[in-house]
Amino acid sequence: MERVKLITLPQLNDCGGDIEKRWFVYYSVKDPRTGKMKRFKYYKGLNKIKVSKARYAKSVEIINELSGKLKSGWNPFIDDTQVIYADQLRYKNIEEIYGKMRASNTTFRLYSNKYLETRERASEGSLTTYRSKLRVFSTWIEANYGEVDVSAVNNKVVLRFFSEFLIGKKKLADKTIRCYKQIISNVFDHVVNEGKMMSNPVYHVPKGYDKDEAPRPVASFDIQKFRDTISKRDPQLWMAIEFETYCFLRPGKELRLLKIRDIDFARGLINVDRFRSKTNRERFATIPDHFLLKLREVYNLHKYNRDYYVFGKGYKPGPECLGKNNLKNRFNSFREMLNMPSEYKLYSWKHTGNSLALDNNISMYALRDQNGHSSVQVTEIYTKNKVGTISREIKDKFPDLDNL
Repeated sequence: MERVKLITLPQLNDCGGDIEKRWFVYYSVKDPRTGKMKRFKYYKGLNKIKVSKARYAKSVEIINELSGKLKSGWNPFIDDTQVIYADQLRYKNIEEIYGKMRASNTTFRLYSNKYLETRERASEGSLTTYRSKLRVFSTWIEANYGEVDVSAVNNKVVLRFFSEFLIGKKKLADKTIRCYKQIISNVFDHVVNEGKMMSNPVYHVPKGYDKDEAPRPVASFDIQKFRDTISKRDPQLWMAIEFETYCFLRPGKELRLLKIRDIDFARGLINVDRFRSKTNRERFATIPDHFLLKLREVYNLHKYNRDYYVFGKGYKPGPECLGKNNLKNRFNSFREMLNMPSEYKLYSWKHTGNSLALDNNISMYALRDQNGHSSVQVTEIYTKNKVGTISREIKDKFPDLDNL
């Protein structure tokens, strides 16, 4: 990012020492509304003094006073009681001025928080996405340039973040890039509406990688390979996969935060409250009889403390839940070991469950309730996009060229 001058500290113009001319102290400050530097001149109390030595002494006094005000956060563009930006781009000549004023910065991080306050009615899942991506952008800015004022984040900065970091280093897919673009742009729209910038700097953002790595249902001939290996080496992970496949629990909060008391071991139901549900709707997932018996007779879950998390530390139920990426990372390790396609992800098992249900003629109404969807139409769209339509005739009856 190119360096942008934010202030010029007060200096004296003594007109070459000519006591008959009007001396003044001048300084410049960047106008956050236009992005341009504006010079200010200060004459007050200076030219009434007719002795040069005394006038120089007075100028030092004025310079110290103005410098002190700038160091404390005073801004000539706004009311004296407000605080301007601090710790801007860490230029050597102003770093000491701004270094200790981070709490009151008008930074992108500050406006990110203000924007999030306007999104308080969004679902927790959406808010998590907003926070995550805005945190990445804020951290990247601070790591590279310090806590830069939001008005200094121009299009060049934005493009560098996307092209060098997200695409060049992180190798993110275009869908993810578009998500970052929309969320960051929304914050800058808010900044523009607040009158802190003239225009939104998020434009001409390059495309990400054209790759489709969305989770895909696991093929029937691969399910056995996963089962034979994972069930023996990591029974807890295989139990998680079974919950996901049979009960359609999403691997995030629905699965990770599942507690023993959420399971009705008599009737075979799982209570997924709205605080854990991605759809923000409470639902009761049905447990197939064969899996219910396994939960009781093999995993013995009903014997644990009802307040324990099903997926606790130490590979057994416990008072502490697993970390956010724990199960995912464990599954990915097995996927690599078995040389399976990268499209197989932990989330794939929920899609696999839907696929198996469709293959066995389970109704859309049952799938709607098990998924926690609001309507059959939503379920139909979901299964079409995530599971796809497979022709059993083509799959089972098409002749093999090697056997002709």
